Amino acid sequence: MLKLSAVAAGSLVVCEIYHLFEHSGIYLGDGLIVELAGTGLVRAISVDRFLQGRSGNHLLVASDANGRVFANPAVAHHASQLIYSYQPYDLIQNNCHRFCCSCITGRANTVTSFFDLKAELSQHWRTEIHWQQLIL
Repeated sequence: MLKLSAVAAGSLVVCEIYHLFEHSGIYLGDGLIVELAGTGLVRAISVDRFLQGRSGNHLLVASDANGRVFANPAVAHHASQLIYSYQPYDLIQNNCHRFCCSCITGRANTVTSFFDLKAELSQHWRTEIHWQQLIL
């Protein structure tokens, strides 16, 4: 496990939704996460709000096999530039995973699921993605 305070801006974070689905966002630092909400609003919210109404207090961060978290300040900057914008949200075609993938890769993509997100980012980072639970 890794402390949230040790996670750098521009990291990909994920939580479960009732053990059936996942919700992803871009960590900005200082306890804030940028997400694409179901309303289509891109917003910065606290970790507590990101987890609220989902499956509890487990937040995961993407890392490599050696535990190094994938973090890029440019990703955080890109995500922060989109705060307060609207995107036409669609559960399949334009969801949180697609939003996060585009922030990380800098390009449009066809990500529709968490599985697609992991596959796309594994190719982007050229390694298998591992998930570390964060201590909040």
